[in-house]
Amino acid sequence: MYYEGFTFIDESVLSPCAMPNQTRKDTEIVARIHEGDREVLIDLYKQYEAMISNHVFQNSGNEDDAKDVLQDTLVALWQNVRKPHFELTVQLSTYLFAIAKNTWLKQLDKRKRLKGENYITGKEIADSPNVGQQMDYSIVRKAMESLQDKCRNILIMFYFDGFDMKTIAAANGLASASVAKAKKHQCLKGLEGIIKQNYSASDFYLNTES
Repeated sequence: MYYEGFTFIDESVLSPCAMPNQTRKDTEIVARIHEGDREVLIDLYKQYEAMISNHVFQNSGNEDDAKDVLQDTLVALWQNVRKPHFELTVQLSTYLFAIAKNTWLKQLDKRKRLKGENYITGKEIADSPNVGQQMDYSIVRKAMESLQDKCRNILIMFYFDGFDMKTIAAANGLASASVAKAKKHQCLKGLEGIIKQNYSASDFYLNTES
């Protein structure tokens, strides 16, 4: 039921009793996917574009966000249906909306955490009078290369890939989510230290003068 990197937040809508069984058209679509007919994705894109886009628009998203969510949703559907033991137990529209809804929730959560923890720039950069200028975040990528592998993996998984602490703990051989959270904080401080030691606030601003 899942593809790599994707987790349903609420699977109750996918239970057999939540909605009526799939329609004949849904069954035909599933069969086409099983057969590797990629043209069905075009049909699905057109059919569900409005439904998914409206949900994204109503929840702080824009046109580009809606396109990304729709594409990710169709990729998830394709990969899930083609698994050997896949069984659609609800209407296809319900199944697609559940994927789209939770894909967008995951993106919003990722953005919230990235905004909430100013781990990239540090307080002195956030308070800089040049804050309106275009910033060069390649410095962060360079600084992360100086971290130990585990720290680098933890920060990437949390801030860029959007994984939860339980998943991060399992992937990095840590005992629990709370241990992973403490390790993430430690790694974050290490990254800030590397940046503060090697760069000044002005280093983050691109020279946009012609």
